[in-house]
Amino acid sequence: RIYMGRTRRAFVNIIWGFIEKMITLICPFIIRTIMIYKLGNEYLGLNGLFTSILQVLSLAELGFGDAIVFSMYKPIIENDNKMLSALLNLYKKVYRIIGMVILCVGLLILPFITKFVKGGYPSEVNIYVLYCIYLFNTVISYFLFAYKESLLKAHQRNDVNSRILSGCNIVMYVLQIIVLLLFSNYYLYIVIMPVTTIVLNCVRSLFVKKMYPQIVCEGHIEKDAVIGLSKRIIGLTLNKLAQVCRNSFDSIIISSFLGLVILARYQNYYYIISALTVMVSIITTAVGAGIGNSIAAETVEKNYSDYKEFLFIYNWIACFCTVCMLCLYQPFIELWVGKSNVLPLSTVILCCIYFYTMKLGDIAAVYRQAAGIWWEDKFRPIVESVVNLAVNIVLVKYIGVDGVLVSTIISIVCINIPWATYVLFKVYFKMSIKEVFFKYIRYFIETTVLCAVVYGICSRINGNLLVVLVVRTIICIGLVNAGLYIISYTKPEFVSAKNRVFRRKKRM
Repeated sequence: RIYMGRTRRAFVNIIWGFIEKMITLICPFIIRTIMIYKLGNEYLGLNGLFTSILQVLSLAELGFGDAIVFSMYKPIIENDNKMLSALLNLYKKVYRIIGMVILCVGLLILPFITKFVKGGYPSEVNIYVLYCIYLFNTVISYFLFAYKESLLKAHQRNDVNSRILSGCNIVMYVLQIIVLLLFSNYYLYIVIMPVTTIVLNCVRSLFVKKMYPQIVCEGHIEKDAVIGLSKRIIGLTLNKLAQVCRNSFDSIIISSFLGLVILARYQNYYYIISALTVMVSIITTAVGAGIGNSIAAETVEKNYSDYKEFLFIYNWIACFCTVCMLCLYQPFIELWVGKSNVLPLSTVILCCIYFYTMKLGDIAAVYRQAAGIWWEDKFRPIVESVVNLAVNIVLVKYIGVDGVLVSTIISIVCINIPWATYVLFKVYFKMSIKEVFFKYIRYFIETTVLCAVVYGICSRINGNLLVVLVVRTIICIGLVNAGLYIISYTKPEFVSAKNRVFRRKKRM
């Protein structure tokens, strides 16, 4: 009965998480489109720049929330409300400190905000006022009730959180669309964000208070527990550093060296990468808990076999997405935002390489997370972020946007994938990484060949953009999956994945 309850809870969480992700993909897509045509690329670039700056400022918080949630699992099982209250109290205090740090650093940056913009910005607005509104929107959650979200996550009630987020976001997006269409006023558009943030935090606080009235912010954590928690926080924060810095640094560098218009065009392309990443992340989220249980219950050999199988399945999906991106990017961008916002084919190819290499390391990341390998991997994200930023600054001067993408690809291929995989195999699997590296290389070659073949065919399809998109999509679906089947049907991972699927169908 407990197992069925957990399974049903996980299923509900996935469904509502999917709904929330769809809302946060489709609505911003509509808003982005309206903003391009009603206000222009400079406003869109400002939006991306301010968001990126504040993402970097929020790095201090990245690992703390996850560490607190992780620490809540045991007291929840033991029904230790006193410990839960103490953890929540610590979370509240630390969040207030983090909020104050972000506010102070954010205000210190304020006089230099124009230095992050190459060329001009919209003359109708005060860039300092706009930045302050964005800063207020980021900081306000830390001083309200954002810390209470940890109780929902720890109790596996992400469905409640997703419902609240979905409801508040829909209202916010609808109001923003109305403001853009009727008034074309950027001030009104961004003021809606902090108002929504305040409402969201208050609504979530009421739900949490009603669901868990026995847990209140009081008590203290013992010194030994705080030391263990601090170590986990540092490891988690550093592990997420590189993820956040990739896009944030890229956007800031592009704005500083190339200007807001180029940044807006680049972010149109990056939006597609983000959308696909969000969709694919549903898979890693769904299997993450199962992998964690398997690591706790099964042998290392069994988990290594599963790892290779998941890597194969995930690579199939990543390969398909990459080929579709290469063949559909340009006609889609032209149909969406016009020919003037289309970037060169070299940028498209680099976007595809960026996406694929980023996905190639995802399964290893899921296993590291499930095995709790955070502290052992603490230096890798620091080196990756520093290299990414340094190469960014050098290459953007010579080859523009392509330089930013090349620097990120270098940091992923040369640092992230080999180092992170090595740590996983050294700490958990305790075996050589040669076999997996050969698989990485083989998968990359297979994807490259399929990209070349399918693009060669799709490039001959021209004419009406909508017709081109439809025909190329059909070609991609057919040829990529057929090609992968021909390449893979004798692989052990393909056979085991097929057997796994058929076993589940028989159970159903």
